[in-house]
Amino acid sequence: MKNLAVDMGIDPASLTRALNGNARLDTVQKIATALGVSMKSLFEPMDDIEGFIRIHGNVYQFNSREELYRLLSEKPTNPLLV
Repeated sequence: MKNLAVDMGIDPASLTRALNGNARLDTVQKIATALGVSMKSLFEPMDDIEGFIRIHGNVYQFNSREELYRLLSEKPTNPLLV
């Protein structure tokens, strides 16, 4: 973890505090920058998934677990051909 903190340009103790939920705003910004994401995305729920699935030769896109479950449970009507 020390190497990761050094690569991010922060003190290892700051990274430890951040991982334990007690981070300063500038530390959160450095973490987001190092990961190549926005600060907001660090706090958004990660429950949804997205991707593509091939069913009987047709490729379908899904943007949530619910859409994936629907695709798997019934024959979709609008395939996205890739």
